[in-house]
Amino acid sequence: MINGGHPAPAGGNRHAAVKITGAVLVGVVLIILAMVIARPIRVLPYQAPAPIYTLIDQHGEPFNSGDLQSSVVLYSFIYTHCTTVCPAITAQMKQVALRLEEDGLLGNPVKLVTVTFDPARDTPQRLTEYAAQFDAPPDDWVWLTGNPTEIKKLVGGEFGVYFEQVAAENPTSDPAPAEEAYDFVHATVYVLVDDEGVIRSEYLGMMDIDRTVRDIRRVVNEERSPAALSPLYRAAHLLRWYP
Repeated sequence: MINGGHPAPAGGNRHAAVKITGAVLVGVVLIILAMVIARPIRVLPYQAPAPIYTLIDQHGEPFNSGDLQSSVVLYSFIYTHCTTVCPAITAQMKQVALRLEEDGLLGNPVKLVTVTFDPARDTPQRLTEYAAQFDAPPDDWVWLTGNPTEIKKLVGGEFGVYFEQVAAENPTSDPAPAEEAYDFVHATVYVLVDDEGVIRSEYLGMMDIDRTVRDIRRVVNEERSPAALSPLYRAAHLLRWYP
């Protein structure tokens, strides 16, 4: 009511409502803009489903990708007769293991997996001996070999890691048959897979260990985030808040 008991004009109420609605919308836009600029969280993109496989581990037991369910996994690919880059690859994996152990992440939820692309020579026993040279944690670092055809399909075809068998330039003095005197030319690749079995990152060439550990933490943090943060993580993927 106004002077004389007459009701306030309806137009004035509508005008006030429009102003309030406009202010709210401006506020929402400003909040979204601030989040886009600040990127309060970073996520790694979903790239592709990780391969499904069944191989043999360093204990001589069948091991399949389902055994890694609910684990975040960092993969590497080597052969143990390599005397050049493969020891360096494995040394980097060991450094990652030490960093994850310090953070309390190694084993649960993060595991390391190394796959050989030389299954003819890399038997479970050979892999066990090689792992021991690097003092690899036996429960949290899996070493895989298997059928040559399956290995070629998995490593070369599904993980997309280039490798090619070539004649050995400097055969070792080991009393091995002539058919075992060979080497490989191959790419250096690491692959990070999340707990849902989705590839989240690939690292070509020697790792930047700080970056890799940081990426692993990002995936683990997303996995462990409370339900209340789910909309924020969905927005982060939608808006590509990538590192």
